[in-house]
Amino acid sequence: MKVLLLMLSDSPGIGGMEKHARELATGLADRGLSVTLVAGREHLHELPSSVRASVINTSGSRYSPALLLRIFRLIHSEGFDVIHAQGTKAAFAVQHLRPLIKPCRLIATIHGFKSRYPKAKAFDRLIAVSKTLAASINQPNVSVVYNGVKIRSIRGRNLPTADTPSWLAAGRLVPVKGFAQLIKAFRYCSDSLWIAGDGPERESLQQLIDTTGQKHRIHLLGHRNDLPELMNASQGVIISSNREGFSYVCAEALLLGKPVISTNVPIANELLRPEHIIETTTLEGLMDCLKTPVTELLDAQSEARATASRELTLDAMVDNTITIYRQVLQHEL
Repeated sequence: MKVLLLMLSDSPGIGGMEKHARELATGLADRGLSVTLVAGREHLHELPSSVRASVINTSGSRYSPALLLRIFRLIHSEGFDVIHAQGTKAAFAVQHLRPLIKPCRLIATIHGFKSRYPKAKAFDRLIAVSKTLAASINQPNVSVVYNGVKIRSIRGRNLPTADTPSWLAAGRLVPVKGFAQLIKAFRYCSDSLWIAGDGPERESLQQLIDTTGQKHRIHLLGHRNDLPELMNASQGVIISSNREGFSYVCAEALLLGKPVISTNVPIANELLRPEHIIETTTLEGLMDCLKTPVTELLDAQSEARATASRELTLDAMVDNTITIYRQVLQHEL
């Protein structure tokens, strides 16, 4: 089976979609599929030799004639069985080309909530990375394939220390992650908080920590490459986001056996009990959750951890994606 993965992200960083595309390409190639990943140069580093990398300029509009012509030529140069768009920009570009590439099976994975989604009828299958996102797409022929997580081996490193039990929050320091609200709520908690990540809100968040008198309990750790180690050293994980398509932090925490408290975002709201889901508009829910004994959270989330071990691994993601490929290839054109 020959698969072209198309990702048109123009972000210089590695977010959830960029991580997913690279890991899916590698996993598919490991299963023996012929895989070409088409993306911006910055997202094609360190791919295994089993994945063919093809650079594309992602800076223009999704309907740029130059971009569409480049995609069209790539598709027709190799005779791919499946064209798999990653994200809405790639999906809309492929949708626009649909009349010209009819022999190919077209699939698109949607990674986040949008005001407008590609038309399911233009594809053989749409994939959403969570059930909540699939409901938002609200079209027929949408499958759910959770993003997969691979837990690296945990090694001893220079980790932060705290005088009281610490919770961990992680993510880019931007408003949508809700860290300001989390810091305000932590005034009523006796534990410590580590926030791993960097971004434009760092200075304002540090000022908020200082003005609320919490500089000895809340620590901004900056960008970290040792999130599993940090999770392992913490007593639990807090997700404070206002919006997520799929929370990698939640998935990783559950796979590491850590209790999770979260706002009402996927996939936490699909796996955790309702009493462990808090509303972003109030502080009371978070305060109540933080008062729950960690042992009680662990006991209550045993089913969520079991589901994570079945459905949130890289192997499960790759297997479920290949199943969809086979299903669409079996249908007559």
